[in-house]
Amino acid sequence: MLRILIRLYLTVAVLLLLSIVFVQKGFPYLFSTHLTTQMHSEYASEAMLLRDYLGPLDESNRQARLDSMNRSNGQRYRRLSEEQKRALSPATRQDLAQYGLAWSGGGDINRTNVYIALNDGDLVEVHPLIPDWMEMLAYVIIFSVMLGAILVWLTPHWRDLEKLRIAAARFGDGALDARAKLSENSSIKQLCSYFNNMADRIGALITAQRDMVNAASHELRTPLARLEFGLVNLMDTTEDSKTHKRIQAMRKDVEELDILVGELLTLSMLEQATVPESREKIMLEDFLRSAAGVTDEELGLRRCTVVWQIAPAMREIVIEPRSLGRAFSNLLQNALRYTRSTIRVRAEPGAASWKLIVEDDGVGIPENDRERIFEPFYRLDRSRDRATGGYGLGLAIVKKIAERLGGGVRVTGSELGGAMFILHFPLRSGQGSPHLSPLVIPDKPN
Repeated sequence: MLRILIRLYLTVAVLLLLSIVFVQKGFPYLFSTHLTTQMHSEYASEAMLLRDYLGPLDESNRQARLDSMNRSNGQRYRRLSEEQKRALSPATRQDLAQYGLAWSGGGDINRTNVYIALNDGDLVEVHPLIPDWMEMLAYVIIFSVMLGAILVWLTPHWRDLEKLRIAAARFGDGALDARAKLSENSSIKQLCSYFNNMADRIGALITAQRDMVNAASHELRTPLARLEFGLVNLMDTTEDSKTHKRIQAMRKDVEELDILVGELLTLSMLEQATVPESREKIMLEDFLRSAAGVTDEELGLRRCTVVWQIAPAMREIVIEPRSLGRAFSNLLQNALRYTRSTIRVRAEPGAASWKLIVEDDGVGIPENDRERIFEPFYRLDRSRDRATGGYGLGLAIVKKIAERLGGGVRVTGSELGGAMFILHFPLRSGQGSPHLSPLVIPDKPN
């Protein structure tokens, strides 16, 4: 909004300056006859008094009297030397010869000098009564009044636009009930109405989509449970090894569907702009080890090692444990899919935040994909096979949790050779999102 004020003020100021320059420089040429007539009428009496007052005196006494007059008139009068007389323009000398009075100033009315010829041909130059500093002060007052007028005119527009901006920002942050409320006399009332109508439609669409996903996910749980129960019973009714393998593969598919439904429910709940649960003080390293969701046997089978590097200053932290555990578990599981042999977990303090870093020695993530991997259902090509699995929701959940806790997440290359995910959270508690209700994040399906 400040830019609008500055641009408007500068535009008006430049136009006003151009107008002043045109008046000062252009009018003496456009209306030279009228200005000359006015100058003669204004200075005729002063010229007559100067001739009567200075004419009878000799040169030395004349100068002394002019000095006395200047002491009470602010150096208004000055005698011209012979060299200065010769420097006058032919037009000025012609007016002096014809009228005994002439003026010059390069077309600038405020800087006009009047020349008065005495009876003996001596010339007296008369300067304007208004000093330069008063002229500058007048300009300052003019531009200050102009700024005040612009502020008075712009303030209601500014206030209404600020309300609209805040409503748009809140709506963009996920507060779907955010609307701009302006008075009926507002000049942007129609724009506000368009925004509110747009927000109503978008909010209704998003709410309908969320309700549909929630309903579909909940309804899928029951038939999935029935399928799992039926497959278990079916396996008990046959002894054929090939049939057992097929049933086991089908159970695997049902399990994957169950996990997908759970991830969808979690992501849907996280998208409801809610404040975190109450925060607790935890022993960070012990908590992360227990929340990892990876056993030593699984690490041994994958021939993978997890290196823990928790800074001493991060021994205890205050945070929402359930959300942090879910985000860390997702990152560790993601690293476990692509690592060759080593995963490193680090926690480092900062000035106003702390970082939780998970990195691996896998193939890494191309720079073009580093922003998109946090989008729901986005997966790199190499993660589409059954070997690595994944549904493209784990990292989206990590991002949502980080934002709810007042932080964020980003990915870069690791010195180990793979990807490095960096979660950062505020050190102070209570810096999460300010306008939501408590949320319980479900545990990951086993």
